[in-house]
Amino acid sequence: MNAPSCLRSGVRRAAAGIAAAIFAAVVLTPAPAMATMDPEPPVISGAPYVGSTLTVTWDPYAYKGCGAGAGPDTRIYWTRDGEVATDHPTWPNYVLTEEDRDKTIAAHLVAAYPCEDLEVASEETAPISASHRPSGFTGRSAFELLARRSDGALLMYPRLNNTWESARTVGAGWNIFPTVFSPGDFDGDGVNDVLGRDSAGGLYLYSGNGDGGWTGPRKVGTGWNIFTSLVSPGDFNSDGTNDVLARDSSGLLYLYPGDGHGGWLPRSVVGQGWNALNAIVTPGDFDGDTNVDVLARDSAGNLKLYRGDGLGGWNGMSVVGQGWSGMSTIGSAGDINADGKLDIFAVDGSGQLRAYYGNGSGGWAGAGVVGWGWNGFTALF
Repeated sequence: MNAPSCLRSGVRRAAAGIAAAIFAAVVLTPAPAMATMDPEPPVISGAPYVGSTLTVTWDPYAYKGCGAGAGPDTRIYWTRDGEVATDHPTWPNYVLTEEDRDKTIAAHLVAAYPCEDLEVASEETAPISASHRPSGFTGRSAFELLARRSDGALLMYPRLNNTWESARTVGAGWNIFPTVFSPGDFDGDGVNDVLGRDSAGGLYLYSGNGDGGWTGPRKVGTGWNIFTSLVSPGDFNSDGTNDVLARDSSGLLYLYPGDGHGGWLPRSVVGQGWNALNAIVTPGDFDGDTNVDVLARDSAGNLKLYRGDGLGGWNGMSVVGQGWSGMSTIGSAGDINADGKLDIFAVDGSGQLRAYYGNGSGGWAGAGVVGWGWNGFTALF
């Protein structure tokens, strides 16, 4: 997924000797048929939220320099809001932290090309938002699925480098909540959290401690039992904080923007007719445009992609799957196969846990069975 959203790339060259070189090229040699083009600037990929990893790529052989071996002659540095990020001296990766919140990141490439200094910059990322659900709960930015048993035990199933790790028990008594989900970082401390709604409509925040555990609970709402579905898309309106989408029995879909401190900003209606959908899934940015999206299943088993516009609304809908009515559970918890793209999980009628791998552009790059016996859980998120 490409993070850039606004173009601020640039090129700087050394001035020494340029006039003489131009004179020699014009007077002493024939004019070239076509002017030499500057090499393409570096490109940043990765999601622009805390906990994500940005990666910079470039064509090293486009910057060959003038050394004896005429090989690549480049170095990279990062900037944060235009200032050199001295705390991120390494490349090609940049792990986003709370210090990066609300700021833009760019990668700068310095090269001797082909005999004079050249510096080019990538496009800047979108402003970095709060940590989303795909970052997990242990600070490793890996796929970590939470599963609740009927006895109320909450288990974490971490998956790192496309391999399951041993399950961990991370809570007890969670069967008091008919609805549990993770909004990502909801209280602004850089660590992902969990929200639980009880049968009386109370909404409780369990703040993550960064090691797969929780502090709290803290009550952050009442009257939430009027809603038939609660999900968190991440930062739906691009204000840097994570939000909640709530559907009522009439099919109205409400956006409850988070205030970044475990509370709320005024709500708004962002959709109608959503009671025709029997599963709502929030994968994050599924189509690679940096805006978070929503997937939903209708009664015919069609899986629909509702593209977010980054402003708290929508940018179109398309059907991206059929035959999903056989799945008892559909959800998303990040990148299952560690390829840098967000995925979907589903539990079929036999209890198989299936992974549907996203291609980063709103479609699919294959599927596979990654577990068995998952129909024994009362919640997966």
